[in-house]
Amino acid sequence: MTETATKWIGEFDLLRGFAILAIVTIHAGAFYNTIDASNIIVPIVSYLTHLADFGVPVFFFVSGFVLTLRYFDASDMKGFYRRRLSVIILPYLAFSALYLIYNFITIPDYTASTAAWSVVLFNTTGIFWFIAVLLQFYILFPLLTRWQRSSERRGRGWEMLAVSTAAYVAWYAFLLEPVAAAIDSVAQPVPGFGDIVAGRIFIGFLPFFALGIWAQRSPSWESWVKRLGSPIVVPIVLLLAVLLTVLGSGFWWYMLVLPFSALMLGPLYRMSRWLLARKGVLNGAVRTMGTYSYGIYLIHILVIAVIVNRLWSVGIFADQWIFYVILLVGTMVLSIAALFVLNLLPFGPLLTGMRARTRARKRPADVREARQRQV
Repeated sequence: MTETATKWIGEFDLLRGFAILAIVTIHAGAFYNTIDASNIIVPIVSYLTHLADFGVPVFFFVSGFVLTLRYFDASDMKGFYRRRLSVIILPYLAFSALYLIYNFITIPDYTASTAAWSVVLFNTTGIFWFIAVLLQFYILFPLLTRWQRSSERRGRGWEMLAVSTAAYVAWYAFLLEPVAAAIDSVAQPVPGFGDIVAGRIFIGFLPFFALGIWAQRSPSWESWVKRLGSPIVVPIVLLLAVLLTVLGSGFWWYMLVLPFSALMLGPLYRMSRWLLARKGVLNGAVRTMGTYSYGIYLIHILVIAVIVNRLWSVGIFADQWIFYVILLVGTMVLSIAALFVLNLLPFGPLLTGMRARTRARKRPADVREARQRQV
């Protein structure tokens, strides 16, 4: 068998756009923690950041769906690993170098040993844990597809999704803290070593990736996402975001973010199709964010730091609404602009994670027909 020839499904560029916008919203909004809790900004921005908690789960879902669409029956695993890992690792190393320079400049007593371990642990900036998990999914993908094929032959296409969800619950209920403590008991080359390593183990994120695999292989995906796209789902996810805001973090937050993210796929997918059908400026903006999404993820923390310092220098602080507006919009615009310039340089696309892709979009009916043929 060879790699399946497929056209790109435009909705997934837009889903990536919504996901990266949510992630930047979380990080730009995090400055509400630095102001007095009595300020009205605090509960509102806190809620908006938790409403955006779907960001990383949607990224994992899209990765699982798209990899399954393109590589489910691929036989050239060496080629698969070479292409996928190069797209992830080269940009990671390039941007890690930037963050290391920033860390040496801004963090007192930042040592070469700390820098080396931060690269190994995907910790030059805290958000790089996502890349460590994504790499594990890429490495495991052939095994996961083999499991999925076996399950489908036995009429149990849902099996991997169900098992991964059970493992997710067990991981956060019973295993995460003991595993972190066990790792610390073996070695602790940097502070928090056990927590850092345990927090990057794929089990804690597997259901989102498995959901993408199941969705691409399941003939019921279209009807499932159509039902979730019903307007009645919107008040439900808005209410769940309230609960996520109250919980903040911890075991029950992890338990709630799983159904919350799954439910959010419906409205997001529906909105993506609506934008594709109407084109226009908003469609172009979200599509551009999706196209540059991985690069934005890599660079946006650095851009946030630059913008925040500029805002502080002119007397605009986190207790003012304009701070968050400028920070969110400015981070997206400057990140895309920087990536656009980098892509013009020799080998620029290799460093930003951009790659050529067939942009022709199938009509929804064509997508359903092609998916049914694959199943």
